[in-house]
Amino acid sequence: MDIPNLIANFQQLAPEFASSYCIVNGAIMNLNEIQNMGYDEFSFRSKINMPLRLYRYYPNKKDIDKENGEEINYSIQALEHNTVFLQSPTAFDDVYDSDINIDYPAYEHLRLIEYCKRCGIEVNSDQPSQAIGDALVKALWEHYIANGNLNNVFTKTPDSEIEQLTNQIFEQKILIELCNTHDFGLALSKALQGEYSDYISQLKNTFRTVCFATTPYSQLMWGGAYANFHNGFCVEYTVLPNDETYKEVYYNLFPMIYCKVRPNMTLRLVAAKDKGMTKETLWDIYSHGVLRKSIDWAFQNEWRLLLPLRSKNVADYNVKFFPISKVYLGNRMVPEERRKIIDICHSKNIPYIGVKRSPSVFEMQDCEIRCEDCPQYVNSKK
Repeated sequence: MDIPNLIANFQQLAPEFASSYCIVNGAIMNLNEIQNMGYDEFSFRSKINMPLRLYRYYPNKKDIDKENGEEINYSIQALEHNTVFLQSPTAFDDVYDSDINIDYPAYEHLRLIEYCKRCGIEVNSDQPSQAIGDALVKALWEHYIANGNLNNVFTKTPDSEIEQLTNQIFEQKILIELCNTHDFGLALSKALQGEYSDYISQLKNTFRTVCFATTPYSQLMWGGAYANFHNGFCVEYTVLPNDETYKEVYYNLFPMIYCKVRPNMTLRLVAAKDKGMTKETLWDIYSHGVLRKSIDWAFQNEWRLLLPLRSKNVADYNVKFFPISKVYLGNRMVPEERRKIIDICHSKNIPYIGVKRSPSVFEMQDCEIRCEDCPQYVNSKK
């Protein structure tokens, strides 16, 4: 699988053709076909060609534990305990990563119509947002003058407890903004903007994820922050599809969808707001958000483990993963750190090997000398 050549060929395609296709697990596929798949079909097809080995690059450096302020090397922790840590996607390096494309003007228009319906106001969806907003402001203002509050301003019986809570929160936001602005129109506008931001944040925080590569020889992965510029290490995991121990992990692993275009999810996700999270909505968030990246990142040929947010305890997102079958040591790893990793590998009976630069091509490759026999390693112990 020659990913660089695949990307180069893809980018040379006519713009209209390139916008209709994507790269998934190293293969060019029709984007519409991928987008029309539900969770079950995409998951099934993905597992057919799923790699038997997955790789994760670790920087092998200390960070500050947010719980107690102490220094901790999470890379060593992952190696010693055979665990992976699921992160919030907001911490990733791609500004588009896991971003859900909801157009604010369209969101505002649709929510104004919805709140008018809840107030018993008849509006035409073809009307501009300003006219619909004016009608809603008038109703809110008249209710406030008559009652001194916005309680029960929404006369439509809520379809769910979530909708009822949303109404109450929205009423309170308008009143808070009214205290700051003394303008009902501006208060409504700011309340909608706040609701939009909260919804985007909610969508991004419905899951946590961890990323894997399909090769231990990626120069870009070794050379960047993933492996601390060749000072870290790379762990190889053996995928066990039929082992019940790893059932949840296996069925929640998906390949990334690399393409040129971003889908506009406004209509579908606004329609899903104030309703319970369904399998279909969750898959919309997965397939059009966390699993969608620019074609520029296709060299990573990334797979992601996705698990729904289910706890406020960060420790719960350090999960057991497939068995470690090998460890690759970075080309610039200093002898002292190399010894630490080798000692852990010995204690866990894990094979390991050094990675070096190829003399003939711009690629990393296995080192033919055992680390224990390497002059640099041996001399450092004297």
